[in-house]
Amino acid sequence: MVQDAQSFHEFMPEQVWKWKLLEQTIERILALYNYQEIRLSVLQDYRILHQGITALMQGTEAENAVERVLSICQPNEQLSLLSLRPEGTISVLHHTAKITNPGEIHRFYYSGPMFRKADLPQHMEYYQLGVELLGSDSVLSESEVISLGMKICQELNLKEVRLDINSYGCFKCREKFFADLRKYLSEHKDEYCQQCFKDLYANPFSETRCQDQKCLHSVQKGPQISDYLCSECKSNFNRLKKIQANLAHRYRVNPCLYKNFAYYNETVFDFVVPHKGQEIVIGGGGRYDYLSAKITGTSIPAVGFYLNLDSIFAIMEEGKQFHRNINDFSAYICAQSENLEMMTLQIAQELHSNGIKTILSPDISSTETELKRAKDQKCSLMLILREENIREGKIMLRNLAKDNHDYIALKDTIPAVILARKALIHD
Repeated sequence: MVQDAQSFHEFMPEQVWKWKLLEQTIERILALYNYQEIRLSVLQDYRILHQGITALMQGTEAENAVERVLSICQPNEQLSLLSLRPEGTISVLHHTAKITNPGEIHRFYYSGPMFRKADLPQHMEYYQLGVELLGSDSVLSESEVISLGMKICQELNLKEVRLDINSYGCFKCREKFFADLRKYLSEHKDEYCQQCFKDLYANPFSETRCQDQKCLHSVQKGPQISDYLCSECKSNFNRLKKIQANLAHRYRVNPCLYKNFAYYNETVFDFVVPHKGQEIVIGGGGRYDYLSAKITGTSIPAVGFYLNLDSIFAIMEEGKQFHRNINDFSAYICAQSENLEMMTLQIAQELHSNGIKTILSPDISSTETELKRAKDQKCSLMLILREENIREGKIMLRNLAKDNHDYIALKDTIPAVILARKALIHD
């Protein structure tokens, strides 16, 4: 991957084929669960994003969240201010509300670049998979999307993936929790760094990434939302834990698991993998039943998750988990004189018509040069046209996999290449 000074992602061929394998694996699993792909514009209406991001936030918390959105100024004041999409959930809900009837269930997914302001330019653009199940408020729907996320991680060979879960409860649960936590923070202010205190006081569900062990210890000692759950929220959370145990998912209850977005309710979760002695959060999500009504006026219960594809790609690449398809067959064709160039084009056209990937030499070069080009292109077979052979009605076929060659009748070229492909694929 190439990144310039402006931190734009640009993938060269040696990365693209790996990304395609990653995406194909993910898409195959999503299809098994009957999730349908939707494609979202990279450009988003700032007003809708602002409404969604701040829907369940107040004060400094809302200001900080909005500050992370990358906006694009419009020269025409009559047009809406545009922003680069920071995530996909708000846009999905905005559009789904227009097409959803009561009782309908929608299973959507999307992927691509997302953008947020960051301290370091290289962190402003990131690739993400988003999955949304809309129209159901059941614990079973939460278990479905969690199972889907775990299945994707397992199919990508992300070893020892663990599920961390928590419950935010409902609004009724949170009222006393927020009051008690803020009281605790005020009484133990000296135990926190200034930023953590500020963040937690503004949003008790703030996803703090402070590395100060003193702060982390104090957060763990303080009041936990799990102790404030009402009977219904507690029952739902217990059902969820029981289902995870029955499905043999590796999971733990993390009472300090919170999210930066305040629109979640009840179940929240993370997917965690060990990497180089650390635990990396590669994705997560939760339930967000209140968000749709806030931004569209239409209540749509919903649950979903994201996966950080950049992190997953890096882990897989470091682990050398990408392997080209050994059955990927291609032929390289070259002429040793200008008189034979038209013939190479004609042969290549016939091979293409028979569904065989064929690479043409761009010029007249030595056999050594052509051989290197063919090997660099990972070709399986090489066709070499020489005038002395053509006069005899023959063409040279070189098996690059076995490093040998043979001369065949010119009229048998296409059948011979087809046979060679079958033989190499089944070797």
